[in-house]
Amino acid sequence: MSNYLYHQLEQRLRRQIESGQLAPGVKLPSIRQLASDEQLSKATVLSAYERLEADGLIQARTRSGFYVCIPKQELSSPPISSPRVIAESLDQGQILVDIMQRGAAFDLFPGHDSEPSNRKLQRCLGRAQRQQSSAQYLYYDEPLGMLSLRKQIKQLMAHGGAKVHEDDIVVSHGCQHALLLALLACTQPGDVVAIESPGFYGSLQLIEALGLKALELPCSADDGLSLDALRLATQHWDISALICSPCFATPTGASMTEENKKGLLNIAREYNFALIEDDIYGELYFGQQRPRSLYSYDQDGIVIQCSSFSKNLSRDLRLGWIAPGRFHREVLKAKLATSLAVPQLSQQGLSFYIAEGGFEKHLRRKRAQYKERYQEMRHLIQQHLPEETRCSQPQGGLAAWLELPSSIDTLELYKKAIDRGIILTPGRLFTAQENYRQFLRMSFAHPWTNNRINAFKTIAEMIATQQ
Repeated sequence: MSNYLYHQLEQRLRRQIESGQLAPGVKLPSIRQLASDEQLSKATVLSAYERLEADGLIQARTRSGFYVCIPKQELSSPPISSPRVIAESLDQGQILVDIMQRGAAFDLFPGHDSEPSNRKLQRCLGRAQRQQSSAQYLYYDEPLGMLSLRKQIKQLMAHGGAKVHEDDIVVSHGCQHALLLALLACTQPGDVVAIESPGFYGSLQLIEALGLKALELPCSADDGLSLDALRLATQHWDISALICSPCFATPTGASMTEENKKGLLNIAREYNFALIEDDIYGELYFGQQRPRSLYSYDQDGIVIQCSSFSKNLSRDLRLGWIAPGRFHREVLKAKLATSLAVPQLSQQGLSFYIAEGGFEKHLRRKRAQYKERYQEMRHLIQQHLPEETRCSQPQGGLAAWLELPSSIDTLELYKKAIDRGIILTPGRLFTAQENYRQFLRMSFAHPWTNNRINAFKTIAEMIATQQ
């Protein structure tokens, strides 16, 4: 049992609510009364009430007190997307630049309530710096990347079922760089690249920058890419590559079934296009076992897997990898043209960290935290957003896909929220078309502290005024 009095009180009330002893709609004792009855401080009672409120079990009513919540209908997922299936050149706007300048790609209320720094990772990076030889100062790393790190990435890929040799892996400057290398290796300007819709805005940026044409395909918020839509598209378009995230895609959090992963490979093999697998969230699963990667099913070298340590360890580390399959030679040439080499210092420090068990321990903790934060987010949605709100149901990753009432324009909401220091990620960012205006990507990467809960409530109030 916890030694903290507020936690003991919270757990006792939670059991009473969940067992039905405290029925839905019942008013709880006032803070003053319960503090007196239990011989606790008012601050202790308030802390217990706030934690129950954050979990959606009780709610505060203005000038009335706290009440047990009446359960709302379970949130349903948004319907399958319906973009225009047409290959077109892109012209992405300024929203992403604004969000990144504020350092808020995955934070509703940036700059507040930071989590503790990873001391072990810092120590490993510091040790790498102290041990750096004069040769490392004077020479670039080999094009493939540091051997010790590639061997560890090989083991990490094996978690997803992949059998790969360390020489089949190329270390990159993060996943975005890996995606760039993949596109440079398997496309030419003017080629058609199929992409999930809604899809990762970074991929849309790369498609635009390389002079490619994007072909947005319908997706389920739960199961990912529609294979029927892809097969139909192959009859009308000469597709050079398809970018997809089979495991916990952003922004929806969708995961393809194992059957659909195999079906996708069959279509790519039949129509001879490359599959670029963005597997950056693959290790952030909520269940007992990591889902298999698309790469693990490939026997022909047509899958190019891209990933990094940015989302599951440190966004600032900027270390990732690409397993290029049959495009190995082209990827190496592209890496030499775009970056020459990745710093040996950060590779060595990360290699120390993985070898000493720090990474696996970190992942176990993060998986549990993200699962809990996702559930807390769903409670907040049910408690504060309109009843018609829909939310995807990811089984891992860092974000979910919210569909608000059709009257809500999340671009306008974004502009208003900025004035209050709150950063949203509007749905329009995840397409090159005029779609997803009433959608939001909502992240659960950060803890639901009082500041972030209050920011969420502020957004809910702003949505209420737009209806």
